[in-house]
This record gives sequence, structure tokens and C-alpha cells, in this order.
Amino acid sequence: TDKVKQNSVQSILSRSHDKAKNVQLSPSSPFFQKLGVSSPNGKPLVGMSSKLRQCQKFVEIVGKLVDNSSFIKSFKQISTSGAVQAPPTIRVIDMGCGRGYLTFSLHSYLCNKFLMPENEETEQKANFKPGLTVQTQGIDRRPKL
Repeated sequence: TDKVKQNSVQSILSRSHDKAKNVQLSPSSPFFQKLGVSSPNGKPLVGMSSKLRQCQKFVEIVGKLVDNSSFIKSFKQISTSGAVQAPPTIRVIDMGCGRGYLTFSLHSYLCNKFLMPENEETEQKANFKPGLTVQTQGIDRRPKL
């Protein structure tokens, strides 16, 4: 019975770190597929798992900065007050974007998080989306890109 207890403890310990990760971007997103990062089922292609992790971490970091920015906080206050105004724009400019893995990741995240839903009445307060517009531009001087 000591061996059974030891095996069950080892089994619990070996799985204690297996937690579902809360990622902001689906690995099966079409832009990841077009860039050759993942397959349609969301599995990273050979040699691209580190690129996928990099994109997820980048969006996690920048997403927190955007969420805590005074721009977003002030816009949420205006939006909930009922004042009618044109939606402001978040502009992303990536100088030296290369193939644009991080640029496309951030653009996708911002659009998913902040674009106004098509039917505002069905959107609940818990899922508040301020209705910002998102413009993204990638610039690279290398002719092959």
C-alpha cells in the first residue's frame, strides 16, 4: 500500500502544474494559419511553437498596458455616461515589422476586445466593448517582405 500511496502522490504532483492557460488569441486564428504559425486545429507547425508563445506573451503584456491606460479608462467613463461622440481610434504603427507576427497578433487582440458589437442591445454590461476603431500599420524597408 505504501507503493500505491507513493504512485498516487507522484501522479498528483506531476499534474499539479497542468493548468489551462488563459490566452488572449486562439492558436487556430486565421492570421496564424496564413503566417504559417499554426494549423487549422490550432496546433503549432513545426518550429513555430516558440513564435506562438511569443505572440501570446506580447499580447498579454501590451493588453494589460492598454487596459490600464488613461485613454481607455476615460473613454469607458464617457461611454457609460451616455454622451454621444465619434468613437476614438487606437493606432498601432510597427516600424520594422518583418513578417508581422506581433503586429497581426496585437491587431487581432485589439479588434476582438474593443470593436463595437454588431447588436449593441444584446451586449451585456459585463461584456462592455467601448466601440473603438483600430488602425494598424506595419512598416518594413526590406524588399522581400
